[in-house]
Amino acid sequence: MKIIEVSAPATIANLGPGFDIVGLAIENYRDIVRIELTDDESVTLEVVNNTGVAVASKPEENSAVVSALRVMEFAGVKSGFKMKLIKNVPIGIGLGSSGASAAAAAYAMNILLGGKLPMEILVKSAGEGEKVACGSPHLDNVAPSLYGGFTMILDVDKPEIFNIKPSIDFSIVLITPKVNLPSNKTEYARSLLPKMIDLETMVKQTSSLTRLITGIIKGDLKMIGEAISSDYVIEPARSVMIPRFYEVKEAALKAGALGFSLSGAGPSVFALTYPEDAENIRREIIEKFHEYGVESVGIIAKPTPIGARIEQTD
Repeated sequence: MKIIEVSAPATIANLGPGFDIVGLAIENYRDIVRIELTDDESVTLEVVNNTGVAVASKPEENSAVVSALRVMEFAGVKSGFKMKLIKNVPIGIGLGSSGASAAAAAYAMNILLGGKLPMEILVKSAGEGEKVACGSPHLDNVAPSLYGGFTMILDVDKPEIFNIKPSIDFSIVLITPKVNLPSNKTEYARSLLPKMIDLETMVKQTSSLTRLITGIIKGDLKMIGEAISSDYVIEPARSVMIPRFYEVKEAALKAGALGFSLSGAGPSVFALTYPEDAENIRREIIEKFHEYGVESVGIIAKPTPIGARIEQTD
């Protein structure tokens, strides 16, 4: 096999109190990477951009190319390749866009090289790719994009991943308000975070994280939702990016959302909900933003147990 095409899904990272360690794969958007190994050592990149936002076209600046190169390094292989990246995951709105590209590329390259590397190394490789795109690796994006379902980072350095496939049906109302943010949005969002927190806040935050992980393991939507809505560190700091964030959150919860928070580094927000309530909640959130003069767009997303997957081989 010298040619392979792989897709990987968008993700929602953090899930409230799970900052940098918990993420969820969603099915609605998938980046596609096609790689062809070549006999020389040159690397070329073609980008088909369906997002409307600029994508790094230089190989050395693209998360997918760098991710594939890291896999080759771990495998001890030197070869050239041609890559075609079909960019479908919206960029810069909190859905792990660069992570999806990196995950698809890492998975594809590993298969081409015989599939010998473990998934944890692919997570590490994809994280290095994402670092090129947004300044730091976000394993809570690349891990669910590779594995599918919920992922938890048990050890960032190894890394060590715990993966759970959703056992219950639920929907995610995903709303993106139109707000003006710096071009280096992820960096900016990190700059808002507190450098220190007091002991009482730490205990409340770790309690919420415990509730989140317990809910995921038990398949308890109400418990997951309560935890998502109880972030005492990240959400208060980053909510300033979203006009009337807490009024919108209150409206979502009143409309039946089980949980509400920021998606990744934002500015998208999301609500966890039963499928039958999703459309009403989507409408309520959009109307509430509109009430405060903020335009927004929204979809009803679904979780996916399938992470990176082969679409085609030659």
